[in-house]
Amino acid sequence: MAGLLMVNTTRRGFLGCGVAALPFLAFPALTRAASEARSDALSEALPGAGACPPDFHAVSMALTGHEDLDEALVPRVWVALLARHPEFPARYRLLAEAMRQRGIHRSQDYAASGLRAEKALHEVSVEIVAAWYLGRVGPMLPRSEAGTPAFITYEGAMMWRPTSDVTVLPTYARGGPGFWAQPPLSLETD
Repeated sequence: MAGLLMVNTTRRGFLGCGVAALPFLAFPALTRAASEARSDALSEALPGAGACPPDFHAVSMALTGHEDLDEALVPRVWVALLARHPEFPARYRLLAEAMRQRGIHRSQDYAASGLRAEKALHEVSVEIVAAWYLGRVGPMLPRSEAGTPAFITYEGAMMWRPTSDVTVLPTYARGGPGFWAQPPLSLETD
C-alpha cells in the first residue's frame, strides 16, 4: 500500500504538502517567541513585575476579608498594580511590614489597627482592595484609547459576589444592541 502511494506522488505534490505544513510546524515556535517577547517587554517596562511577593495573597485576603481569593489572579493583580503605579512595590512593602508588626490577619484587625489614619498606607490598601473588587486598576474613561485601565478579570471581579444569586453577569447584549434603553415590560406604564 505504501508503495502505491509513493508511485502516485509527484515532486510538485510533495513540495506543495511540505509548504502547506510549514505554518503548522512554525506555530509552536512563533507562539513561544511571542510569549517570551511579551514577558521580556513586561519585565523591562515593569521591573520586578514577575516578582509577586509571597505574602501578597495573604495581605490581599486580610484586606478584602475574603479567604477564597483566586490564587491564579494574585500575580495578575500584582502586575496590574505595577502597570499603573510603578512605585507600588516600595509602597506595598511599607504596608505589609506595618500589617505584620501590628498582627493584622483579617479585615477586622485592619479596621481596629489605626492604619486607616495613616494616609499613605491606607491608599495602598485601598488600591489593592479596589483591584480585587473591580477586576481592573485605573479609571474607566469613555471612548478612550489611551490611559485605559490595567485589566485583571471580569467574571472573577469581587463586585459581582453580593448579588451573584440574582445577577446575570452582563458579558454580552442579551436583548440585542441597546436593549437596556427600554424599561422592562413589568415597569412600563401607559
